Amino acid sequence: MDEKILPEVFENKSIDNLIHEIRGMFVMLDSDIAKAFGVETRQLNRQMKRNILRFPEDFCFQLNSKEFKNLKCQNGTSSGNYGGRRKLPYVYTEHGVVALAGVIKSEIAAKASVDITRSFIEMRKFIIQNGNMMLELANLQKRQIEYQDETNRKFDEIYRWKESKDIPKNVVIFEGNVYDAFEFVTRIIKSAKESIVLVDPYVDSNAFIYLNHKLMGVAVTIYKGIHSKLKDDEISIFESQNGNITVKSKTPLHDRYIIIDQKDCYMLGSSLNSIGKSFLGITKFELDGPKKSIIEQYPL
Repeated sequence: MDEKILPEVFENKSIDNLIHEIRGMFVMLDSDIAKAFGVETRQLNRQMKRNILRFPEDFCFQLNSKEFKNLKCQNGTSSGNYGGRRKLPYVYTEHGVVALAGVIKSEIAAKASVDITRSFIEMRKFIIQNGNMMLELANLQKRQIEYQDETNRKFDEIYRWKESKDIPKNVVIFEGNVYDAFEFVTRIIKSAKESIVLVDPYVDSNAFIYLNHKLMGVAVTIYKGIHSKLKDDEISIFESQNGNITVKSKTPLHDRYIIIDQKDCYMLGSSLNSIGKSFLGITKFELDGPKKSIIEQYPL
């Protein structure tokens, strides 16, 4: 439909590209309509004002400065096109264009108004036919923004405890953050001055990757379950390199703990062989009652 308008009138732009959504309505700028009608913008608006009863607010309205600024930013409008205007432009809806054709009586205006009206109609059809898809795209964009906000919040939490000299009481390790899990657990291990008790039903040689970071002279006791894959030769190698270690079997065994110097107790949301691979929490017991019960349950 756009080819009916002379190319030089729209400077090789299609009519669809000249239709904007403002205040919930589809509109065209007065200057674009004036070019299509073959008249000056001031002449077009003068005719509108002389016949103001034909142009209620849902047919025509003047942009405010914020709306015009947003329009220029969104559509790349150069100062050469509209920026030099002394007055804020008017915009016309589909019905406003038809009303303009009735007051600017020329063959060019009549033909142009038909093509412009068809473009408005086609745009409405497109939106109706693709409404669900556009809604899904909007929802997807919203979810992406929410996901980014949540990711930023998670990183902020991680950075806070990384920069802190004190070991946090509660930490959440997010799925895939193996490095962060490793760094936090080794901080707990390094804090031991005398002893470490590891309670882990599924413990295997991966535990030694963490325990290798303990201070020399710190005794290690491991409580393992029936599903543990920890081997005697692996225990012997660790003992020859790192000193005193005791491994005990205990059933039933479910929860995972790290007990430091028989006074600090941390509950792990996962075994050390898979920590950081899935979402989990690490919590330090603060209440003396529960902490004392756990420490007594797993002596050195």
